[in-house]
Amino acid sequence: MYSDEKRPIIRDTTGLSRSYRFRWWAKYVGYTFFGPADVQPHLNPLEKLKHERALRVLRAHEAAGTPAPQEVVDAARDL
Repeated sequence: MYSDEKRPIIRDTTGLSRSYRFRWWAKYVGYTFFGPADVQPHLNPLEKLKHERALRVLRAHEAAGTPAPQEVVDAARDL
């Protein structure tokens, strides 16, 4: 699904601590300004950050026994 498209940033913060979210945004901003130029999605560090965040949220929903939103499931798919 996301082969040529960019993944959305998951707004669901289930299972994400404040310190994780702060570090995530700091990395995201750093990669935005100092990261590589446009690259393919499977090589893009911004897309990898979004994927890792979606996986964390999906695992937190599974651990809590709650259904994850479809947006989270779609973003957590392989790069």
